[in-house]
Amino acid sequence: MTGPSEKTIKKLFALSRNRCAYPKCETPIVHPRGTVTGEVCHIKAQSAGGPRFDSAQTDEQRHAFDNLILLCSVHHRVVDDRPDTYTAELLKEMKEMHEREGDIELSQESAQMAQKLFEHYRLSIQITGNAQVMLASPGAIQAQQVVIKTSKRRALTILPTEGAIGHNLAKRNYTLHLIERYNDFQKWDSSKLGKGKYIVIHRAIKTEFGAKWDLVPETQFPRLVNFLQARILNSKLGRIKNSRGEKCFSTWDEWLQKNHGTESGQSG
Repeated sequence: MTGPSEKTIKKLFALSRNRCAYPKCETPIVHPRGTVTGEVCHIKAQSAGGPRFDSAQTDEQRHAFDNLILLCSVHHRVVDDRPDTYTAELLKEMKEMHEREGDIELSQESAQMAQKLFEHYRLSIQITGNAQVMLASPGAIQAQQVVIKTSKRRALTILPTEGAIGHNLAKRNYTLHLIERYNDFQKWDSSKLGKGKYIVIHRAIKTEFGAKWDLVPETQFPRLVNFLQARILNSKLGRIKNSRGEKCFSTWDEWLQKNHGTESGQSG
C-alpha cells in the first residue's frame, strides 16, 4: 500500500470542513480556486525516523483514516518539529475535536476540492534523477544526495492557561491516555454505534467539572483521574477485564515512570 486511498482522503476532507485541524487555525486545505495549500499528515509517521513512528503499525494502519490529519503546511511543521509536545495522543485529540462537527457528505464543489487534494498527495512523490523525495511525510527522503534548506521557525503552543491540567505536559498526556483508553473500550463495544460513543466522555467531563478536560484546574487532577478510571472500569470491556483481574489502564505512577522517568511526587 503506497498511501491513503482516495475514499480515505475524501472522508478526511469532508470531516475537516476544508480547514487545518490545528486549534483556531482557519487556513483552508484547498483554496476555492483549486490551489492545494494544506497537507495530508500522518499522526504516527509512515517511515522509520519520522516523528511519532510506531514500528508495531502495519502499512494499512499507517495510511488509515485514524492515523491521518489535515494540517496547513505551517502547522504540519510545527507539530513534527516538537513530537515530545505534540504526541500521537495529543494529535488524536486534536483530530477528534476538529472533526466532531464535520459532515461526511460532500457538495459537488467540495468533492472537486477533495479530488484535488488526493491528486496533490499522489503527485507528492517526485522522482528526479537518482533521488526520490516524498514531500508529504517527514522521515521519508531517499536519495544519494539531497540538500534541504531550512529556516528556524518559532514553534507555537496550544497549552492552556497556567494552573489548568492542560498546561502541565505530563498530566495532560496522562489524561489523554485515559480518554484514549476509554474510547478504545467503546470502540470494542459493537452494541454502541456512531461517532457519539467517542464524544460522550468529553461531554461527561464538561458536565462533571464545568470545563473542557484540559481547562480543568490542576488541583482537580486527582478527581479527574478517578472519574476517567471509573468510566473505563464501568464500560462493558472494563467490567469483563476487571472480573478477570486484567489491567484496564496504567496508573498515574506507572505512566509517569514509564514516560517521564519520575515519580508522582516529582511531577509538580
